[in-house]
Amino acid sequence: MENELYPKENNDMYGYVDGNGKTIIDFKFDFADEFEDDIALVELDGKCGFINKDGKLVIEPKYNDVNYFNEDMAVVEINHKYGYINKNGDLVIKTKFEEAKGFTEGVAAVKILGKFGYINNEGKMIISPSFDDANEFENGLALVKKGEKFGYIDKDGNVAIDFDFDYGSDFDEGLAAVAMGDKFFYIDKNGEKIFDKDFEFANSFNEELSAVCFKDQYGFIDKSGTFIIEPKYDWSDNFTGEYAVVSIGEKYGFINKSGNVVIPIDYDNVFDYSEGLFSVQIHEKWGYIDINNHIAIEPIFDEVENFYNGIAKIIVNEVPQYIKKDGSIL
Repeated sequence: MENELYPKENNDMYGYVDGNGKTIIDFKFDFADEFEDDIALVELDGKCGFINKDGKLVIEPKYNDVNYFNEDMAVVEINHKYGYINKNGDLVIKTKFEEAKGFTEGVAAVKILGKFGYINNEGKMIISPSFDDANEFENGLALVKKGEKFGYIDKDGNVAIDFDFDYGSDFDEGLAAVAMGDKFFYIDKNGEKIFDKDFEFANSFNEELSAVCFKDQYGFIDKSGTFIIEPKYDWSDNFTGEYAVVSIGEKYGFINKSGNVVIPIDYDNVFDYSEGLFSVQIHEKWGYIDINNHIAIEPIFDEVENFYNGIAKIIVNEVPQYIKKDGSIL
């Protein structure tokens, strides 16, 4: 927490404060984002660049938009065309694409003349642009779309799993959720259906469990297709850590992996659990409660995020701010 810096707005200008609210980088930017890997995106006079934690520009603000770095490359935009810079700020792949995605496994999806293909980190097109959409590669496979159908390709551009699906997810924990018509099921990396059970919706697997919809109710299955938590909710998200969000009617709460309700399904909305606190919405405002369902921070915010090292990002009147666990604003 001592080294963390947080963007803050003051008189329509942005700077950075530490975890005690002390100004570390002066309020001199038109916009400032959070630090990631010790650099932060900032905007000056309508152009974007990066600073370090000393407040020094490490990449001059000369781009219409920039993304953070993946595999030492960042997507940049100049006049509605996209390319890539390295961490020295050199434009190593020219801004010539209609769309560009981040590098993973040494390749990136780019759009040219209305179709997606893949380039390597030298900018060479290694898979011809022939797809209507294209995801990042994960463990050697990428989900791609042709027309209205989804399939999977390998890094040589070969079709690994045919374009048979009306919906597809990336592979998570070795499995992907796919759909044919209104039937959802799971396949392995050979394209084989792994158990003989269909669902009305199927999420990706996370921590060996997945939320699925079966006969209009949500529950959780393991990788054998066995219900670990029986379908009895109107909606559910996947588990993230110990807890999952569930809903009945228009109300939301949290359950644990034993299927026990730990936060009553009484709230207008809920977001997540972090560092001992659950984020909940009451009468259109967000706050935080503890495991005993007691209010820890009053619901007075328009949006909230998770706590990290005792600090959470919140939004009030479209202005991002940061709070401590006692509810005080940095």
